[in-house]
Amino acid sequence: MIIKDKLIKEYPLTKKIDCSLECFEIDKRKYLVFLDEIIKKEDIKKVLKDLEETTNNSKFTTFKTLIVVGNTKEEFKKKELVYFNSVDTYVVFYLINDKTYDIYMDDSFVFPLGYNYKKYIKKINKISNKQ
Repeated sequence: MIIKDKLIKEYPLTKKIDCSLECFEIDKRKYLVFLDEIIKKEDIKKVLKDLEETTNNSKFTTFKTLIVVGNTKEEFKKKELVYFNSVDTYVVFYLINDKTYDIYMDDSFVFPLGYNYKKYIKKINKISNKQ
């Protein structure tokens, strides 16, 4: 995943979280997670469960936004890329199709409890689209 190297270098991502995921804190209560597996629509619930189990500990804030960068071979709609657990965590996916290089993201403005992720998604998109 070349995007991962670009983001780590150009964001810059320096505050790595010590956990089983490749995860960086990008701002207060906001984390960038890199997944090396191919994300399929049918696997989203499993991915969300794994993220919840991994991030529900003292290394992460209680209220948090997880921006997940990964690869896919499928098409996604915006509404399929954002999840809220109705308690304290937003998960937003930024997915790149390996074959077509299409990018699937939700760059909406969400502001309850300081969860907004729009500017972070836009910055990720700007970096990933640089030549």
